[in-house]
Amino acid sequence: MAISIANAAKDLKEKDVGVQRNLHEDDKGDKKDDKGDKKEAPNKDDKKDDKKDDKKEEKEESVGSKVAKKVKGAAASVASAASNASAASAASAASVASAASGKIKGAVAPIGDKLGLKAPSGPSIDVKASGAKGDGKTDDTAAFMAVWKKAIEAATPTTITVPKGDYLVNELMLEGPSKCAITFDMHGNLKAPSAVTTRKPHSGWVNFRKLKDFKLIGNGAIFDGQGSVAWKVNDCKQTGKCNNLPINIRLTQLNNSIISGITSTNSKLFHMNIHQCTNVTLQDVHIDAPPESLNTDGIHVGKSVGVTIRGSKIKTGDDCISIGGGTENLLVEGVECGPGHGLSIGSLGKYPNEQPVKGITIRKCIIKHTDNGVRIKTWPGSPPGLVSGALFEDITMDNVSLPILVDQVYCPHGKCKSGPSKVQLENLSFKNIRGTSSTKIAVQLNCSPGCPCKNVALADINLVSTGKEGAAVSACSNVKPTVTGKMIPAACTEECKPEKKAKTVLLVLVVAFTAVWKTACEAPGPSTITVPKGDYLVNNIEFLGPCKGPVTFEMSGNMKAPATVAAVKPNSGWVDFTNLADFTLNGNGAIFDGQGSLAWKANDCAKTGKCNSLPINIRFTGLTNSKIIGITSTNSKLFHMNVLNCKNVTLENIGIDAPPESLNTDGIHIGRSVGVNLIGAKVKTGDDCVSIGDGTENLIVENVECGPGHGIAVGSLGRYPNEQPVRGVTVRKCLIKNTSNGVRIKTWPGSPPGIASNIIFEDITMDNVRPSLTRRICDGLSTPILIDQEYCPYADCKAGVPSKVKLSDVTFKNIKGTSATKTAVKLICSVGTPCTNVALANINLVHNGPEGPAVGACANMKPVLTGQMIPPACTEIAKPGP
Repeated sequence: MAISIANAAKDLKEKDVGVQRNLHEDDKGDKKDDKGDKKEAPNKDDKKDDKKDDKKEEKEESVGSKVAKKVKGAAASVASAASNASAASAASAASVASAASGKIKGAVAPIGDKLGLKAPSGPSIDVKASGAKGDGKTDDTAAFMAVWKKAIEAATPTTITVPKGDYLVNELMLEGPSKCAITFDMHGNLKAPSAVTTRKPHSGWVNFRKLKDFKLIGNGAIFDGQGSVAWKVNDCKQTGKCNNLPINIRLTQLNNSIISGITSTNSKLFHMNIHQCTNVTLQDVHIDAPPESLNTDGIHVGKSVGVTIRGSKIKTGDDCISIGGGTENLLVEGVECGPGHGLSIGSLGKYPNEQPVKGITIRKCIIKHTDNGVRIKTWPGSPPGLVSGALFEDITMDNVSLPILVDQVYCPHGKCKSGPSKVQLENLSFKNIRGTSSTKIAVQLNCSPGCPCKNVALADINLVSTGKEGAAVSACSNVKPTVTGKMIPAACTEECKPEKKAKTVLLVLVVAFTAVWKTACEAPGPSTITVPKGDYLVNNIEFLGPCKGPVTFEMSGNMKAPATVAAVKPNSGWVDFTNLADFTLNGNGAIFDGQGSLAWKANDCAKTGKCNSLPINIRFTGLTNSKIIGITSTNSKLFHMNVLNCKNVTLENIGIDAPPESLNTDGIHIGRSVGVNLIGAKVKTGDDCVSIGDGTENLIVENVECGPGHGIAVGSLGRYPNEQPVRGVTVRKCLIKNTSNGVRIKTWPGSPPGIASNIIFEDITMDNVRPSLTRRICDGLSTPILIDQEYCPYADCKAGVPSKVKLSDVTFKNIKGTSATKTAVKLICSVGTPCTNVALANINLVHNGPEGPAVGACANMKPVLTGQMIPPACTEIAKPGP
């Protein structure tokens, strides 16, 4: 299945669809087609200073600048573990990865011991002496800027001391040049405002700029961007426009400098951006943010020479390390990455005149539980570009998707130029890479047909797939790698298949669906609308009839709702099929993804019962003689499917998939409809699997598997006046497991008159029907067989007033299995309108809990009993509640 612009569920998780690198200066903003992403326009003084600095650096530094000596410790531990890995099985490879991951923790000696970092002689300036409070509440920005001004003007090397505390600061522009070297000696933390305010594109929260021989000694200091609110309102995944949020830390035009012992946490956008720097070392620099923090690349390096990154531990929601154009002689060593999107060169080729990437070494790293491992990504239809001399060596993979990836058709948003990428990839080496792959394709080298990769080497690869698809494979296109040493999987046994790549995106506007629907609906004869493979992002849409001829909706792709929580007209749907005759929806497994997780968190149903301002995933209204086949509704914001005012409609092979915490997400609700057949469904949700409302007649529910959820229910009935009778409902051959109820009929106390008659529950298997961990107050009595005429889920009922809904001719037959509650059968009928002709036949429900054997409880009724009866019927008087 193709993956669209997001993903929340496993098959639709966001795989590298964070914003294309339009946030970097070296990546230039989108031009006329994305007006909101224009390149940052530096002021005139910046331009003059940049030119002077660039000329000076060209004289002082060569491309072959030497990087710092290798660091022992964490990287050595990783390399040792990796060299001993065995691919005899996925388990052994995974254990090696786990062992190596464990060794990296704490393996790096204190930074002062390694690099000899000590505060230089000369004056020391304490930020608290300039008025900083460090209480996490007072704005200390002015105090920091005051000490910075003193430091850059000092005639001798100066140390700025930040004592222990939490310093709340707004944007800090700590800019040189300085007269002498500056050391930033931190023992306290910096904290950004949590408010989401737009900034100048590419701006940073804490900026170090135009400095030479600068040292930032963190001593474990935290730069807390407080970005969680920003991630929720960020529309990166749909529009690609995120660069008006601040980067946590920007290092621009630093020379011969060291950054050590700091942690960036919860940045609103990228954590660190290293731009136009020369001979800069990052040691023990850590990144910490959750996977849902969109577009929060850990460390981005661009247009820089001689950068070294050692001993980092990175957890984030995008690339752990991303390498942009103009990067040369970069060393990444002893880094642990995960969660995140791996270690990436690119993306490259989106903009003209990108500078070459040369001399990249990534070695002795652990990558675990990420969406990618090590990769190079370039855009199709790109201008000419170059990546030359990239070495990935001694890497351990732990349950990584696509551990080794060259992707020259990278197109995360579906808006790409046609034609092959013209970025030349040459002199690439993947060596001593081992561990486990969560995908069957462990090695994918998808090079450009217009500019094939040159001199690619694979040496000693040992990657084992942990998935169910079989042994790992390697796929290649437009490349002939040199192969040496052990090779698991065997190299290039398959051809790359771009159409199956998880990143394929189809963004389709509502107007496109509306146009084809109009054409089909106006056709005088039968017509078919074909929805090809892909993921179609659409807002609320209605397919409205009547049509002149029968219409078939033939789906091979999926539909996806916006994730935002927007109020809609009560009882409205996200996708509506209305007033259609002889309509067919062939889903072929298509998914209607409501992206409702944010809505469940904001939904107050559990407290107030008011939820109907959210959209139902799919509404079928006024359909006659129609078929709905092979679709799945997932993560709806409210009910999944509503079948209303329909006649002779069959739903077959229907899937409902949502977690138990998805409040008020009934799977399939049927109301005021005649002759509906629900045949073959698998329902997992947070409310009733199937709910049957008033006006339903001649309904068959057959071969439904329900659970988790609240069971299969007739009702609730009697809440509103003038409800129509429910007649002729048959629920049979179903499996109900791990639900908070089994089969039940529920009516409200104090109700107007109503009728529910001729109802059969037959051949039902119960598997551990149990109390719900998330159920609403009084909602559900956790009983396999239940009549509840005192149903009051929100404790807002007419207490003591009996229900006037008359229940008659109700049969429970051949119901067997296990009950997690002692009361396996509970029949509470109305004291004002007692049930009539209720039959129990061949009941066998066992309770194995410490409370003793199962019991049956009744009130205001005398059932007709036949056949086996476990538990014995009506041995107790039924009472409301669990």
